[in-house]
Amino acid sequence: MNNREEKLKRIKWIKVPHDLKIDMGSFTVNENTRLPVELPEGQKHIEEKDVTVESIIAGMLTLIAYDENNKDFEFYRNFVLSVQPDIAEELNKAAIVKQQSKDYDFAEELFLSVYHILPQSASCINLATLYSYISVDAEEKEDDERYDWALRMAKLTLLDGLKRFGEDEAILSEISSFEGYMGNLEDAKEYAERYMKVASEGERKKEMKEFLQRINETLSADQAFKEAYDYIMLNMPEKALSCIESFLSFNPDVWNGYFLKAWALRKMKRYTEARDALLMCIKKGESNSDIYNELSICELEEGNRELAKTYLDTAVDLDPENLTAMSNLAFLHLEDKEYDEARFYLERARSLSSSDEIITNLIARYEALTGEKIKENIKEESYSKEEVEELEKIRSGRKNNMSDEEKREKEEGHHCCHEEEGREHHCHHDSENSEHHCCGHHNSEEGHSCHHHDSEDSEHHCCGHHHDDHHCCHGRHE
Repeated sequence: MNNREEKLKRIKWIKVPHDLKIDMGSFTVNENTRLPVELPEGQKHIEEKDVTVESIIAGMLTLIAYDENNKDFEFYRNFVLSVQPDIAEELNKAAIVKQQSKDYDFAEELFLSVYHILPQSASCINLATLYSYISVDAEEKEDDERYDWALRMAKLTLLDGLKRFGEDEAILSEISSFEGYMGNLEDAKEYAERYMKVASEGERKKEMKEFLQRINETLSADQAFKEAYDYIMLNMPEKALSCIESFLSFNPDVWNGYFLKAWALRKMKRYTEARDALLMCIKKGESNSDIYNELSICELEEGNRELAKTYLDTAVDLDPENLTAMSNLAFLHLEDKEYDEARFYLERARSLSSSDEIITNLIARYEALTGEKIKENIKEESYSKEEVEELEKIRSGRKNNMSDEEKREKEEGHHCCHEEEGREHHCHHDSENSEHHCCGHHNSEEGHSCHHHDSEDSEHHCCGHHHDDHHCCHGRHE
């Protein structure tokens, strides 16, 4: 990328020397014409020995490559063609050699010179192909900036070719393949369809026809995926399942598809099938907290309570800040009278979200069942010396104003244990809803967690957290 600026800085200007002998045929050079001379690398000032036909042509080629809008561009182009009519062919051969040896900066200059001296679709494609090679090299070297630059230049080169040469079938084929590689399937389809209209019969047209068919199938499958997600959001799992099966028929290795399938099956209360689909996600290489949280729900509904806890443990390990899995796990331990474990996860959950209504209710239930109080999270605050003295005065005043009974209670320690009526505060059960939905967390389209269960979801869902619907399935390409 910086090669352009460096090469242009090495250009110096001279008037035509009287003793310069150049065989240019009928092409003439005015003695007042300024000619570019490219200095050797590291040299800042021009010397008489530097002024040669070769150095002048080198300077012109640099300007032809990197400064196509130069006001003297046509003069330089005609000059080099007069001196060496086959220069484009020679430069192209040299560019290919440099590309193969991975001297990409020099190869770029040579291919640019060829493209600008003799604009053709072939020279356009050669230049774009070079940029593709550079992008691969940059990706291997983890050079993100150069990678992005190279891909951008590849596309701009092909678009420039279409602007110069119109509906050229070779360039349309190339840019369609490029957009397909980049995942821009709608654009790839557009260029492929334009290609099919102008292409002559042959092997390449057959290949592009198959390519276009695959694009259409993929786009159709992607639409099926989106529709499946929408149907689940609309509480229509049967239709969602039909759509996602269509998607998976074209994309059998995409884990998101199996996750969406499991989600639909779980909503239909087909828990064993849902579990198998979730395990397929893991088989396809994905492992995240949402998958394990869903697995825990399926196992709980199948009566495998300990396995459900194990899956939730894994979910928390994978995402230590997953409030959904943490609250579900705390609820199960609380239900099973495993109070130490319940407290551990409740304290962790509250440290993540002290105002969460579900966690607050679970803590209240824990305190009612055990008689133990979970302390509020300690917040560090800094005070000035004057503020500390003022706080001490206030505290002393309060202590002096306390009655004997209040002082006695403070010394003995007052535990706010819930009596029997406190034990009736079982989380978020609505009066019309007698199912055990644990702490009440459910599918949260907005990513929040204090959501009563949907009427169609009557399973015993731990604390009700399934997964964060807003984030689980969007985008299938990993």
